[in-house]
Amino acid sequence: MRIAVVTQADPFYVPVFFRSFFEQAPDHPDILIRAVVDLPSFNEPFPQTVLRMLRFYGFVDFVRQSVRYVWHKAIDSLGLAAMSVASLCRKHRVPYMKVQNINTEAFVEWIKREAIDVLVSVAASQIFKPPLLQAPRWGCINIHSAALPRYRGMMPNFWAMRFGEDKAGITIHTMDPEVDRGKVLLQDFLEILPEESLDSLMRRSKLAGAKLMWKALEQIREGSYALKDYEGPSSYYSFPTPEDVKALRRRGHPLL
Repeated sequence: MRIAVVTQADPFYVPVFFRSFFEQAPDHPDILIRAVVDLPSFNEPFPQTVLRMLRFYGFVDFVRQSVRYVWHKAIDSLGLAAMSVASLCRKHRVPYMKVQNINTEAFVEWIKREAIDVLVSVAASQIFKPPLLQAPRWGCINIHSAALPRYRGMMPNFWAMRFGEDKAGITIHTMDPEVDRGKVLLQDFLEILPEESLDSLMRRSKLAGAKLMWKALEQIREGSYALKDYEGPSSYYSFPTPEDVKALRRRGHPLL
């Protein structure tokens, strides 16, 4: 079975997923990762992303994340450790390509030409339009760090903590034109630890998500999967405001 993975150049959490995902790949020799496709982060200019992060983290945590960002970039550039998706792809000899827009006719034709069976979305920053959704032989799947249909939208781990949940969900689902819709392939849950930071939960979610993704792909390859409808109330949240961050911290959960 041939797959391609669409993601974005997040410097902190997406590489955690791919490090684990690639390390598990030898256990699944019948599934070929044909390419990892890297999209622009947030699908917005870099200065706008910086401003967004400053408002989210506040000055002190923004400086801490900035230091981490520079450190990650430095050791990645020097080849001391693979800290980016691109470096992880090189390390594990997985084809890597940067694409500005995955909905172009050229990219859709590439999916067809490469006979991709499953197109996987991991924090992809662009919505898949119908021609792209229909291009893979089997279809498209997405991983979302929530028990869908709850906490659709952005940063679901944040919102689960913000509203006092004791567990964070992980859902792998088929993709429809409407975001975070489709059918459920698999779901799993992580306990939210007392006073755990958002950073810690997001990293644990990425590690658990990599394992769950391989399980879903194996079920597709074997034809043993069972698609289920979403159950329970639906909710949607966009990017948190500074007031939401304050509410999270009042619950005892720091960002870092």
